[in-house]
Amino acid sequence: MKSKFLAMLAKMEARKKELGDKATASTDVAELRGITADLDKLNIEIAEMRSAIAEMPEDVPAGASAAPEGRGAEIPEGRGAAQVPQGTLNPIGTYGGQQGENTKSEARSVAIKILEQRGADLKEGKAAVYPMGELPIARSITIDTVGLVVPNQYSDTINPSFNEVSSIVDLVSAIPMPNGETYTKGFEKPMTASGAYTTTDGNDYATTDPEYDYVTIAKTAITAYTEISKQASKLPNVNYQSMCSDTVRKALRKKLAREIMVGDGEAGHFTGIFNAPAKVIPVASDIEIEEIDADTLDTIVFGYGGDEDVEAAAYLILNKADLAAFAAIRGNDGKRLYKIVTKGNTGTISSDDSFAVNYVINSACPAISSGTTAASTYCMAYGVLKYYEMPVFSDISIEMSKDYKFKQGMTSYAGETYSGGNVVAYKGFVRIKKA
Repeated sequence: MKSKFLAMLAKMEARKKELGDKATASTDVAELRGITADLDKLNIEIAEMRSAIAEMPEDVPAGASAAPEGRGAEIPEGRGAAQVPQGTLNPIGTYGGQQGENTKSEARSVAIKILEQRGADLKEGKAAVYPMGELPIARSITIDTVGLVVPNQYSDTINPSFNEVSSIVDLVSAIPMPNGETYTKGFEKPMTASGAYTTTDGNDYATTDPEYDYVTIAKTAITAYTEISKQASKLPNVNYQSMCSDTVRKALRKKLAREIMVGDGEAGHFTGIFNAPAKVIPVASDIEIEEIDADTLDTIVFGYGGDEDVEAAAYLILNKADLAAFAAIRGNDGKRLYKIVTKGNTGTISSDDSFAVNYVINSACPAISSGTTAASTYCMAYGVLKYYEMPVFSDISIEMSKDYKFKQGMTSYAGETYSGGNVVAYKGFVRIKKA
């Protein structure tokens, strides 16, 4: 039965790749929104399926006993299939060889059990492990919309804060590298020569040697710490683990989103786009802008990439204040020059007489439009986000302690994961600094 679910997972992964390729090739904003919605839903289903498969026993080989010796290995008459060993949780809700048809519901049922177990582990002071696949996905496994609910003692909902995590953490390439220490990625540099005429027999051919280089991304520890009232331990296990894991996961993701831009590249740190090594992003390719005006977007878009193409799948990474500065630009007729279409943290900048540019907001970027931003400060970046790779070397591990603030009735949680990041394509991004 496990093989059946693995086959389903393979089909889902293939569909995810198909949608990703379609999104890369698409230049239509409406189509991209639809693809993004489909990918969000599919990511959740894949996470649920992976969790369910992880808890399933291996398939019983044909002719083998389905139960330990002396514990009901015999197949009862009329059942027609090997039975699940006594004392073993049947993860897919089958009985007597009758396999459930609603596999999504079965996977969801197993996922709930996994979440309940995580909550119980956290309450007992054990470490709860969250698979790597859940780190880059904003929602992880979604069961139902739940809040902090303890009748007659607390309000039945939690009012969420504003979004604190840039979507860039989900848009870059997250590479699962379980138990790895480093990740090396090679890239090609443009040829500086082209073919040439050879007019005399016996003369050497024109030299056009390609040039390659690579970057090595080392494992770095990303940690988060939070404190929660011990009263929250009265919550049901699913609610409890969700509250604890979401708090820590949000903090980890917030750090990752920042480091993707400004990581200093020192030992044990991410290398951010603004601090990418010169062999990947030459300083000479940087663009300087004094202020955001009617020509700024054209300068950035046409300043990126090679001499033969205008790249269509790139994103402008910027501060929200600079996005507002684009929105404030007026044409000669007094009307807004640019139309800003927002979808939370991402969207497009366009005009009737120009092209649409994807953007993603990241508060780690200083604002060119701010009077306090010093000259020569990197403020924006423009490029193809898959050219930043973030290998994930471990699961997320969360542990609880009641010792540190016992007197205040607080429970402490510490979470950690190992990851890293760097730009992995020559001139994969163009950086924009304030002149």
